[in-house]
Amino acid sequence: MMSSWILLVALACGLVGAQDPTLQELSTKVQQLTTKVEELQRDVSVRQVAFSAALLETQEWTDVGPFDADKTLEFKKVVTNVGNGYNPETGIFTAPVKGLYYFRVTGMAGSSGELNAGLKKNGQNMFAIYQKAGTQAGTSNGMALELEQGDRVYVQLWPNLTVADQSRLSTFTGFLVFPM
Repeated sequence: MMSSWILLVALACGLVGAQDPTLQELSTKVQQLTTKVEELQRDVSVRQVAFSAALLETQEWTDVGPFDADKTLEFKKVVTNVGNGYNPETGIFTAPVKGLYYFRVTGMAGSSGELNAGLKKNGQNMFAIYQKAGTQAGTSNGMALELEQGDRVYVQLWPNLTVADQSRLSTFTGFLVFPM
């Protein structure tokens, strides 16, 4: 913010030294520069997108599931949500801007002894995490995805399985690598 004002003052001083404008012309130029700086600041803030959330807020070992059908997991313990793209009530990340994003899902197998969950983009499976080694066994996977503004990304637990969490062991993370 401070650097924006320094830039604005430097540009205004350059305008004054370069010519002898009227006060009205100078005032108009300063207003145009102020508007441009504000636009640039808004643009930068929209392009900062990152979230990370754990499945549960508890420190106790807790199972989620099993469910009779695919279940969108609601990662409730939000650690970071820059840009407010992630909604912990639905478990869905909605892309605020078009760009290349990176997502990672980490999970712990629950009491079913097996974990199988998929990351979905607008209903389409993009990748899965799978673990069949028994309870308290972890798995993780990640992928870069091109998203359009408004695309929805979420994690679904497959039927008849459980996922466990204790102090942020099962997480869903994503961030904007660069806007497009």
